[in-house]
Amino acid sequence: MKDNNASSTAFTVAQGLLFAAKTSKYGALVSDNVISVSRQILQGSEQGRHRLKQLNSWWFCKLAKLRERLLLPGISLHYVLRKRHIEQLTVEALSNGVTQVVVLGAGFDSLCWRLQTDYPEVNFIEIDHPATQKQKVKALEEGSNQSQNMHFLAVDFGRQQLLTALTEFKVFEPNRLTLFICEGVLMYLNEKDVNTIFGSIRALTGDGTQFVFSTLEPKESPKNTVPKMLYRHLEKLGEPILWDIDSHKMQDYLQTHQCELHSIAGGQELVAQQIPGKLHQKMYQGEYFVHCTFD
Repeated sequence: MKDNNASSTAFTVAQGLLFAAKTSKYGALVSDNVISVSRQILQGSEQGRHRLKQLNSWWFCKLAKLRERLLLPGISLHYVLRKRHIEQLTVEALSNGVTQVVVLGAGFDSLCWRLQTDYPEVNFIEIDHPATQKQKVKALEEGSNQSQNMHFLAVDFGRQQLLTALTEFKVFEPNRLTLFICEGVLMYLNEKDVNTIFGSIRALTGDGTQFVFSTLEPKESPKNTVPKMLYRHLEKLGEPILWDIDSHKMQDYLQTHQCELHSIAGGQELVAQQIPGKLHQKMYQGEYFVHCTFD
Protein backbone atom coordinates (compact mmCIF):
# COMPACT_ATOMS: atom_id res chain seq x y z
CA MET A 1 0.00 0.00 0.00
CA LYS A 2 1.36 3.42 -0.95
CA ASP A 3 1.63 5.83 1.97
CA ASN A 4 -0.94 8.34 0.72
CA ASN A 5 -3.47 5.87 -0.64
CA ALA A 6 -6.13 3.91 1.19
CA SER A 7 -5.68 0.15 1.09
CA SER A 8 -6.79 -1.45 -2.15
CA THR A 9 -7.75 -4.52 -0.13
CA ALA A 10 -10.11 -2.44 2.03
CA PHE A 11 -11.98 -1.28 -1.09
CA THR A 12 -12.04 -4.80 -2.52
CA VAL A 13 -13.49 -6.41 0.60
CA ALA A 14 -16.18 -3.74 1.05
CA GLN A 15 -17.17 -4.03 -2.60
CA GLY A 16 -17.06 -7.83 -2.34
CA LEU A 17 -19.55 -7.83 0.53
CA LEU A 18 -21.97 -5.69 -1.46
CA PHE A 19 -21.38 -7.81 -4.57
CA ALA A 20 -22.27 -10.96 -2.64
CA ALA A 21 -25.35 -9.31 -1.15
CA LYS A 22 -26.53 -8.37 -4.63
CA THR A 23 -25.61 -11.39 -6.74
CA SER A 24 -25.09 -14.46 -4.54
CA LYS A 25 -27.78 -17.01 -3.75
CA TYR A 26 -26.48 -16.59 -0.19
CA GLY A 27 -26.84 -12.81 -0.27
CA ALA A 28 -29.31 -12.85 2.62
CA LEU A 29 -26.35 -13.61 4.91
CA VAL A 30 -25.33 -9.96 4.53
CA SER A 31 -27.44 -7.90 6.92
CA ASP A 32 -29.09 -4.63 5.90
CA ASN A 33 -26.96 -2.85 8.50
CA VAL A 34 -23.72 -4.18 6.98
CA ILE A 35 -24.92 -3.12 3.53
CA SER A 36 -25.85 0.37 4.73
CA VAL A 37 -22.57 1.08 6.54
CA SER A 38 -20.43 -0.43 3.75
CA ARG A 39 -22.18 1.74 1.17
CA GLN A 40 -21.73 4.80 3.34
CA ILE A 41 -18.00 4.17 3.67
CA LEU A 42 -17.52 3.66 -0.07
CA GLN A 43 -19.64 6.70 -0.87
CA GLY A 44 -17.10 8.85 0.96
CA SER A 45 -14.31 8.65 -1.63
CA GLU A 46 -13.87 8.88 -5.38
CA GLN A 47 -12.60 5.31 -5.67
CA GLY A 48 -15.39 4.09 -3.42
CA ARG A 49 -18.05 5.81 -5.52
CA HIS A 50 -16.49 4.21 -8.60
CA ARG A 51 -16.76 0.79 -6.93
CA LEU A 52 -20.43 1.43 -6.14
CA LYS A 53 -21.07 2.49 -9.72
CA GLN A 54 -19.50 -0.74 -10.94
CA LEU A 55 -21.98 -2.74 -8.87
CA ASN A 56 -24.83 -1.10 -10.79
CA SER A 57 -23.39 -2.34 -14.10
CA TRP A 58 -24.82 -5.58 -15.45
CA TRP A 59 -21.65 -6.15 -17.47
CA PHE A 60 -19.38 -5.56 -14.49
CA CYS A 61 -21.28 -8.08 -12.37
CA LYS A 62 -21.15 -10.66 -15.17
CA LEU A 63 -17.42 -10.20 -15.67
CA ALA A 64 -16.79 -10.13 -11.91
CA LYS A 65 -18.55 -13.47 -11.52
CA LEU A 66 -16.42 -14.95 -14.30
CA ARG A 67 -13.19 -13.51 -12.89
CA GLU A 68 -14.02 -14.82 -9.43
CA ARG A 69 -14.83 -18.28 -10.79
CA LEU A 70 -11.49 -18.43 -12.62
CA LEU A 71 -9.21 -16.87 -9.98
CA LEU A 72 -10.65 -17.22 -6.46
CA PRO A 73 -13.90 -19.19 -6.53
CA GLY A 74 -16.30 -18.01 -3.86
CA ILE A 75 -14.10 -15.17 -2.57
CA SER A 76 -16.99 -12.72 -2.17
CA LEU A 77 -18.97 -15.30 -0.19
CA HIS A 78 -15.82 -15.96 1.84
CA TYR A 79 -15.74 -12.27 2.79
CA VAL A 80 -19.31 -12.63 4.07
CA LEU A 81 -18.63 -15.81 6.04
CA ARG A 82 -15.45 -14.52 7.65
CA LYS A 83 -17.15 -11.27 8.76
CA ARG A 84 -20.01 -13.24 10.29
CA HIS A 85 -17.58 -15.61 12.03
CA ILE A 86 -15.66 -12.74 13.61
CA GLU A 87 -18.86 -11.02 14.67
CA GLN A 88 -20.10 -14.21 16.32
CA LEU A 89 -16.82 -14.61 18.25
CA THR A 90 -16.95 -10.94 19.25
CA VAL A 91 -20.51 -11.09 20.55
CA GLU A 92 -19.66 -14.26 22.49
CA ALA A 93 -16.63 -12.51 24.02
CA LEU A 94 -18.75 -9.51 25.00
CA SER A 95 -21.29 -11.78 26.66
CA ASN A 96 -18.44 -13.41 28.63
CA GLY A 97 -17.01 -10.28 30.19
CA VAL A 98 -14.95 -8.55 27.51
CA THR A 99 -15.39 -4.77 27.80
CA GLN A 100 -12.83 -3.54 25.28
CA VAL A 101 -12.44 -4.44 21.60
CA VAL A 102 -9.37 -3.37 19.64
CA VAL A 103 -9.31 -3.97 15.88
CA LEU A 104 -5.88 -3.92 14.22
CA GLY A 105 -5.86 -2.95 10.56
CA ALA A 106 -9.62 -2.39 10.53
CA GLY A 107 -9.83 -1.33 6.89
CA PHE A 108 -13.44 -0.57 5.93
CA ASP A 109 -14.88 -3.12 8.35
CA SER A 110 -18.16 -2.04 9.99
CA LEU A 111 -18.23 -4.28 13.07
CA CYS A 112 -17.29 -1.80 15.81
CA TRP A 113 -19.29 1.00 14.25
CA ARG A 114 -22.40 -1.22 14.27
CA LEU A 115 -21.88 -2.56 17.81
CA GLN A 116 -21.03 0.73 19.55
CA THR A 117 -24.62 1.67 20.36
CA ASP A 118 -25.67 -1.86 21.35
CA TYR A 119 -22.79 -2.10 23.85
CA PRO A 120 -22.36 1.41 25.33
CA GLU A 121 -20.28 0.03 28.21
CA VAL A 122 -17.68 -1.42 25.82
CA ASN A 123 -14.65 0.55 24.68
CA PHE A 124 -14.22 0.12 20.90
CA ILE A 125 -10.92 1.12 19.27
CA GLU A 126 -10.05 0.81 15.58
CA ILE A 127 -6.41 1.04 14.52
CA ASP A 128 -5.37 1.40 10.90
CA HIS A 129 -2.99 3.05 8.47
CA PRO A 130 -3.60 6.83 8.42
CA ALA A 131 -4.53 6.97 4.73
CA THR A 132 -7.16 4.23 4.98
CA GLN A 133 -8.59 5.40 8.29
CA LYS A 134 -8.86 9.01 7.15
CA GLN A 135 -11.19 8.07 4.30
CA LYS A 136 -13.28 5.81 6.52
CA VAL A 137 -13.71 8.29 9.36
CA LYS A 138 -14.61 11.09 6.98
CA ALA A 139 -17.31 8.95 5.36
CA LEU A 140 -18.74 7.76 8.68
CA GLU A 141 -18.88 11.23 10.17
CA GLU A 142 -21.23 12.43 7.42
CA GLY A 143 -24.80 11.97 8.65
CA SER A 144 -23.95 9.57 11.49
CA ASN A 145 -23.39 10.00 15.20
CA GLN A 146 -20.22 8.56 16.70
CA SER A 147 -20.73 7.33 20.26
CA GLN A 148 -18.33 8.30 23.02
CA ASN A 149 -17.18 4.67 23.23
CA MET A 150 -16.03 4.53 19.57
CA HIS A 151 -12.44 5.61 18.93
CA PHE A 152 -10.02 5.70 16.00
CA LEU A 153 -6.21 5.57 16.19
CA ALA A 154 -4.03 6.03 13.10
CA VAL A 155 -0.93 3.80 13.15
CA ASP A 156 1.49 2.74 10.42
CA PHE A 157 2.68 -0.66 11.68
CA GLY A 158 5.64 -0.45 9.32
CA ARG A 159 6.95 2.53 11.29
CA GLN A 160 5.25 2.43 14.70
CA GLN A 161 4.98 -0.16 17.45
CA LEU A 162 1.51 -1.21 18.60
CA LEU A 163 2.72 -1.20 22.21
CA THR A 164 3.84 2.42 22.05
CA ALA A 165 0.85 3.64 20.06
CA LEU A 166 -1.76 2.16 22.41
CA THR A 167 0.14 3.02 25.59
CA GLU A 168 0.14 6.66 24.52
CA PHE A 169 -3.54 6.57 23.45
CA LYS A 170 -5.43 8.03 26.42
CA VAL A 171 -8.75 6.26 25.79
CA PHE A 172 -7.16 2.80 25.82
CA GLU A 173 -7.72 1.10 29.19
CA PRO A 174 -5.19 -1.71 29.87
CA ASN A 175 -7.10 -2.99 32.91
CA ARG A 176 -10.17 -3.93 30.87
CA LEU A 177 -10.68 -7.50 29.67
CA THR A 178 -9.88 -7.06 25.98
CA LEU A 179 -10.48 -8.75 22.65
CA PHE A 180 -8.02 -7.96 19.86
CA ILE A 181 -9.08 -8.63 16.25
CA CYS A 182 -6.71 -8.73 13.29
CA GLU A 183 -8.55 -9.81 10.14
CA GLY A 184 -6.68 -10.16 6.86
CA VAL A 185 -3.61 -8.24 8.10
CA LEU A 186 -0.91 -10.48 9.57
CA MET A 187 -0.12 -12.13 6.23
CA TYR A 188 1.09 -8.73 5.00
CA LEU A 189 3.62 -8.42 7.86
CA ASN A 190 6.94 -10.23 8.14
CA GLU A 191 7.36 -12.86 10.87
CA LYS A 192 9.33 -10.53 13.12
CA ASP A 193 6.54 -7.94 13.04
CA VAL A 194 3.91 -10.63 13.67
CA ASN A 195 5.83 -11.78 16.74
CA THR A 196 6.04 -8.16 17.87
CA ILE A 197 2.25 -7.87 17.61
CA PHE A 198 1.84 -10.87 19.93
CA GLY A 199 4.39 -9.47 22.36
CA SER A 200 2.71 -6.08 22.34
CA ILE A 201 -0.73 -7.53 23.07
CA ARG A 202 0.63 -9.50 26.01
CA ALA A 203 2.39 -6.43 27.41
CA LEU A 204 -0.69 -4.25 26.94
CA THR A 205 -3.44 -6.32 28.56
CA GLY A 206 -1.88 -9.57 29.83
CA ASP A 207 -3.53 -12.83 30.85
CA GLY A 208 -7.09 -13.47 29.72
CA THR A 209 -6.79 -11.31 26.63
CA GLN A 210 -8.52 -12.86 23.63
CA PHE A 211 -7.13 -12.64 20.09
CA VAL A 212 -8.91 -13.42 16.83
CA PHE A 213 -6.79 -13.26 13.70
CA SER A 214 -6.41 -14.74 10.25
CA THR A 215 -3.47 -15.92 8.22
CA LEU A 216 -2.78 -18.15 5.21
CA GLU A 217 -1.76 -21.72 4.65
CA PRO A 218 1.69 -21.80 2.95
CA LYS A 219 1.70 -21.03 -0.76
CA GLU A 220 2.91 -24.55 -1.62
CA SER A 221 0.34 -26.30 0.60
CA PRO A 222 -2.47 -28.36 -0.97
CA LYS A 223 -4.72 -26.55 1.53
CA ASN A 224 -4.03 -23.28 -0.30
CA THR A 225 -5.66 -22.89 -3.72
CA VAL A 226 -4.76 -19.21 -4.18
CA PRO A 227 -3.20 -18.91 -7.67
CA LYS A 228 0.37 -17.72 -7.98
CA MET A 229 -0.73 -14.83 -10.23
CA LEU A 230 -2.69 -13.33 -7.34
CA TYR A 231 0.45 -13.29 -5.19
CA ARG A 232 2.19 -11.41 -8.01
CA HIS A 233 -0.77 -9.02 -8.34
CA LEU A 234 -0.61 -8.18 -4.63
CA GLU A 235 3.11 -7.47 -4.97
CA LYS A 236 2.38 -5.00 -7.77
CA LEU A 237 -0.21 -3.30 -5.54
CA GLY A 238 2.45 -2.92 -2.86
CA GLU A 239 0.66 -5.39 -0.54
CA PRO A 240 2.75 -8.59 -0.85
CA ILE A 241 2.12 -11.71 1.25
CA LEU A 242 4.98 -11.99 3.77
CA TRP A 243 3.82 -14.42 6.48
CA ASP A 244 2.01 -17.74 6.38
CA ILE A 245 1.93 -20.84 8.56
CA ASP A 246 0.43 -24.30 8.25
CA SER A 247 -2.70 -24.55 10.38
CA HIS A 248 -1.41 -27.84 11.82
CA LYS A 249 1.54 -25.92 13.28
CA MET A 250 -0.57 -23.12 14.75
CA GLN A 251 -0.97 -24.66 18.20
CA ASP A 252 2.81 -25.01 18.58
CA TYR A 253 3.29 -21.46 17.34
CA LEU A 254 0.78 -20.10 19.85
CA GLN A 255 2.51 -21.97 22.68
CA THR A 256 5.68 -20.00 21.97
CA HIS A 257 3.60 -16.90 22.83
CA GLN A 258 1.94 -18.60 25.83
CA CYS A 259 -1.45 -18.62 24.15
CA GLU A 260 -4.19 -21.22 24.38
CA LEU A 261 -5.82 -22.21 21.11
CA HIS A 262 -9.63 -22.25 21.13
CA SER A 263 -10.53 -22.77 17.49
CA ILE A 264 -9.29 -22.76 13.91
CA ALA A 265 -11.75 -22.15 11.10
CA GLY A 266 -10.80 -22.42 7.44
CA GLY A 267 -13.09 -22.10 4.47
CA GLN A 268 -14.75 -25.47 4.97
CA GLU A 269 -15.44 -24.77 8.65
CA LEU A 270 -16.92 -21.35 7.85
CA VAL A 271 -19.27 -22.92 5.32
CA ALA A 272 -20.29 -25.71 7.71
CA GLN A 273 -21.00 -23.17 10.47
CA GLN A 274 -23.19 -20.83 8.45
CA ILE A 275 -24.66 -22.58 5.41
CA PRO A 276 -27.05 -25.45 6.12
CA GLY A 277 -27.07 -28.32 3.69
CA LYS A 278 -24.94 -28.69 0.60
CA LEU A 279 -22.96 -25.74 -0.72
CA HIS A 280 -23.92 -25.07 -4.33
CA GLN A 281 -20.74 -23.39 -5.48
CA LYS A 282 -16.99 -23.90 -5.43
CA MET A 283 -14.94 -22.18 -2.71
CA TYR A 284 -11.24 -21.41 -2.70
CA GLN A 285 -9.13 -22.49 0.29
CA GLY A 286 -6.20 -20.82 2.01
CA GLU A 287 -7.16 -18.24 4.63
CA TYR A 288 -8.09 -19.48 8.09
CA PHE A 289 -9.13 -17.87 11.37
CA VAL A 290 -7.66 -18.45 14.81
CA HIS A 291 -9.22 -17.72 18.21
CA CYS A 292 -6.88 -17.88 21.20
CA THR A 293 -6.36 -16.53 24.73
CA PHE A 294 -3.16 -15.31 26.36
CA ASP A 295 -2.35 -17.42 29.42
